[in-house]
Amino acid sequence: MGRLKIIGYRVMVRPSDPLPLLKCFLEDGRSFNMSSIPVDAAIAIERLANGVELSGDPRLSLPMILMEIPSVESDIRGSVKEVVIDDMLESEGGYVYCASVFLKIDGKILKKLMVPSSAIILALLSGADVYVDEKFLSSESF
Repeated sequence: MGRLKIIGYRVMVRPSDPLPLLKCFLEDGRSFNMSSIPVDAAIAIERLANGVELSGDPRLSLPMILMEIPSVESDIRGSVKEVVIDDMLESEGGYVYCASVFLKIDGKILKKLMVPSSAIILALLSGADVYVDEKFLSSESF
C-alpha cells in the first residue's frame, strides 16, 4: 500500500461531540477524517492552514507563539522533512491514529512518533508535507 498527500484541512464542530473533527483533503480528491481533535490543536490548524480564527481568546497557544519567533521558525523549516499518519495504537476508548515525523538533525534522519494533530501543526509551521497511509482510507475514522 502507498500513501497520499494531504493538500488541505478543515476543522468541523459537531453538536454530538465536544471535540472537533479534522477533515483532511487528499491529493486524489478523497478525504480522511480524524475525530476528537484537541480544541487548541484545531484552532492552530485552522489558523495555520486557512487563516481562520476559531476563537476570540486573545491568548496564544504554543504553536502560535512559536510562529512569532523567527529563529524557531527557521530551525523548524530546516529540520522537519515529512509527516506520515501511518499507524494506530489501542487506547482506553478504542484506537487512535499515530503519525511518524521525520526530522533531520545533525545530518541524520530520525523518526519520532507523535499525536497526528500535533504533527500536522509541526508540518504546517515547517512547510513539510503530510501524508496518510492508504490502509486507513477504506476504514472508518475513529
